[in-house]
Amino acid sequence: MRPKRRVKKAVSTAPKTPVEINQLEVLEDRSKLREYCVQNSIKTPDFFVSNEFSQISQWAMKKNIFPLCLKTSKNYSNNHLIFVLRAYREMPEFFDKIQEKEKDSKVIIEEFLEGKAYLEVTILEKKVRLISQISLNKTMKIQKKWVAFPIKLPESIFSKISEVINKFDKLIESVSEPIRFSFAIKNAEPILLAINCDNNRLEYSDDWREQTGLKPLSLSEYSNKTDKISKINIYKLHKDSDYDFSKAVNVCDKTKVKQEIKENKLYFMITSESAQNIAEDFEKANAIIKQIIETK
Repeated sequence: MRPKRRVKKAVSTAPKTPVEINQLEVLEDRSKLREYCVQNSIKTPDFFVSNEFSQISQWAMKKNIFPLCLKTSKNYSNNHLIFVLRAYREMPEFFDKIQEKEKDSKVIIEEFLEGKAYLEVTILEKKVRLISQISLNKTMKIQKKWVAFPIKLPESIFSKISEVINKFDKLIESVSEPIRFSFAIKNAEPILLAINCDNNRLEYSDDWREQTGLKPLSLSEYSNKTDKISKINIYKLHKDSDYDFSKAVNVCDKTKVKQEIKENKLYFMITSESAQNIAEDFEKANAIIKQIIETK
């Protein structure tokens, strides 16, 4: 039987007298980002914020649409403490996991947007330096499956994204590190999902960018042309195991490959001027990589 919870005052997402959000607050608090979006007419997932399970579950039952996202309001990078709810029965377990790690943080529940594409737009020194497309694994935790870069967008989509980014002018002027805006594209509209500020992306690294024909991030601009595209495929590895993926590298005879094992994950990047060559070599390498991981 589930223990009875103390009733705490819920935090509404639509207060009667909204408090203006400082743009820098959105880097620390995911709920502040959602509130800022509402105040500034920025498309964002429908959401609710509370520190009480009964309030969260009531909102979910009223929505009665799955999947949903459950996350801590503390803004971590790499989708830390974000869970995908595909059924109501999963909610108590995920809610408890969040509160176990972040007892003092509020919990956000929101619609999970299965967009046509997911994009990450990187701003550095007030300029768009890179746009990447990402794919997500269909698991209970939101995790990246692959990243492709650099991406060129239709002018109509890029214009709409620029309008959103311009509404964070004070944030952009105040931060010297790369700022990453994450969007879902749905019905040709960009919907803002997250904002993070860090350097923890391989596509920011000079040597990984060099293989793709890109300048260092601080010298590159979205308008720069490159004939190459890179796709970084991400695999979760077993702990305390030794791996040799040279066979996977060797079968990629139409593309250039770079790989790195970091924090129990394999990052396997394939580069070419041809999207078809990338797809063909990835299919061969992917089969070998999965076989190696499964036999460990």
